[in-house]
Parts: sequence; structure tokens; C-alpha cells
Amino acid sequence: MARPTRVLIVDDDPSLADLMASQLRDLRDEFSIRVETDPNDALDAVDEEDIDCVLSDYHMPEMNGLELLRYVRQMDPNIPFILFTARGSEEIASNAVSEGVTDYFRKRRGEEQWRVLANRIENVAARYRAEKAAHRRENALRELTRTVIDSVSTPVDELLELGRETLELEYAAFLRIDDGESELLVESVADGTDIATGHGVPLSEALADVDFDDGGVTAVTAEESAETDAPNGFRTYVGAPVYVGDRRYGTMCFCDRESPIEFTAWERAFVELLANLLGHELTDEWARDQSEAVRSAKSRLDHAREALDEGDEATARAELDAIEELLERDPPASIPVSVELS
Repeated sequence: MARPTRVLIVDDDPSLADLMASQLRDLRDEFSIRVETDPNDALDAVDEEDIDCVLSDYHMPEMNGLELLRYVRQMDPNIPFILFTARGSEEIASNAVSEGVTDYFRKRRGEEQWRVLANRIENVAARYRAEKAAHRRENALRELTRTVIDSVSTPVDELLELGRETLELEYAAFLRIDDGESELLVESVADGTDIATGHGVPLSEALADVDFDDGGVTAVTAEESAETDAPNGFRTYVGAPVYVGDRRYGTMCFCDRESPIEFTAWERAFVELLANLLGHELTDEWARDQSEAVRSAKSRLDHAREALDEGDEATARAELDAIEELLERDPPASIPVSVELS
């Protein structure tokens, strides 16, 4: 299910604002509407929430619609802003255009005006969100390039933070999988978020039947009506397996307690890219460990030969056993996962 379109209505007359909100909700179920009668509270809403479109009256006593538009444009130059008025004029319309208004709407009687307004909001909000998504993708890839190429090392927590912020979710984790049991190794939590993860990643009961081990990217969201079994139960989850060599080592996942969102193909591919990158780093680290193991095995082989030459069979057997252990290590069991991966 897609995220709702968040509309902010600003009008000093609460009855008119509520009427407008009611009419728009009736026409579009996907509209999530917030009403403010004080323009200063409206500015707080733009600052605090992910608003997709501002719909403001022009005639307000403390701050008119054009003054509000100027402040909003300082906060976000691209957010759609529709100015409406019951007493329009060419001067107001001209000033609105020069100030960068997205659309200018004059109140009229009849049901048709609400359908026209709903269509305008839907169109400008969709374009705004698409542009934001494209910008977010560009920034994510640019930051990933900087992290991988420009840095001496690739911190796991930095990859998790990049993924969490790109997906706009509140939690990310890297878990090791061993004999069906998971161990939380590294996590990234959004600022100001209180999540208890002492016993692993808490998923909502609505996600209990999901198969998280299908070998590919898993993206699931609990239905809006589904009840959660705990306050910390995540209702949105996307994750990908992390492989070392050809063996699965663990999982990189991103979660949120809010529902619903529907992950795009690009977002799923980005999660897979991050997991593959981490797997590549871990594989390189394991390969370095294996090279060291081979060098150690060669040294022990020399000791075993010396012991055989001296007739010390017990020492020779001990060295051979140590060599066998060095060369038969399984990648998932031998990699020390640290926050810094060189």
C-alpha cells in the first residue's frame, strides 16, 4: 500500500477549513489531511512533517497566504503550495505567481470545484514526490560512492545509516545467522527513537508467517488493520541476505513501526546492493584470514616434518591436526565481524 498524500490546509476560519477537509477526504481516500487555523502552526507542520501539498487561504488576519508562501518557500523551495481565495483579483494572482505559487484557486459554489481541487492536489503532490524520490536516489548513490571509494574502510553502521535514511525508516540492523538462530551485531536507530532490541529485531505478530529465508530481498508490510503484539513490533520490513563466498552469513534489514508503505523496485535493489557490498567486504576479509591460515599451515607443516625427522610422532600428529583445522574453517563461522571493515 502506498504512503498517503499528506495535505496541509491553512485557514483562519475553522468551519471552512473543516468543510474543505471533509470534501477532499470524501473524494480521495489516500489524502491524509491536517488542518491549521494559525499560519505559525502551519509552518511548524511543514517543518516537522513530510507534507506533500500546502493548501492555504489568502485572507488571514495575522499572516496572509502570500506571506505564508514566502516562509514556506524558504523552508522548501519545491513543496506544492496552492493559494485559494473567495475574493480573488488579478493583483493577488500576479503576486502569487511571482512568489512561486504552484497553483491559484478561486473558491466557487458547487461540487465541481472540489473535484477540480482534488485533481490539482493529486497531480502536484505526485510530481513533487517523484522529484523528491529521484533526488533521494541520486543522493544515496552519491553517498554510497563516497563511502566505498573515498573511505579507507567501510563501516557497517555507516552502510546501515545510509540505507535507513534513504528508505526513510527508523531502524536498521545487521544480523548473523547461525544454525537457524540470529544474533544482532550492529544496528542503526533514528534520532529520538526508542526501540528495545535487546532480544533481537522485534517484528509485529502480523509478520510472523513471513518467510525471511527465501534467499532474495524480502519486503513486507502489515496491513493497516493488523494489530501489533507489542509497542516496538515492526510493521514494515525489507531485508536481504549477506553472503560470504557461497554461504549465507547473515541478514541486513531495515524496519519501521509505521504502516503501510510499498517498497519500489529501486528501493529493493538498493537494499540488495548494500547487502552485496557488505558480503563482498566480508568475503575479502575472510579471504585475507584464509591467506593467513595458509601461511600458518605452511609453517606448521615445516614443524611437522622436523618432528617426523626426529621421530616425534605425537608432535607431528598435533601439527597435522592443527593444519587440518586451519584449512577447513567455514567462512560463516570464522569471520570476526567488526564495526570497521577494512
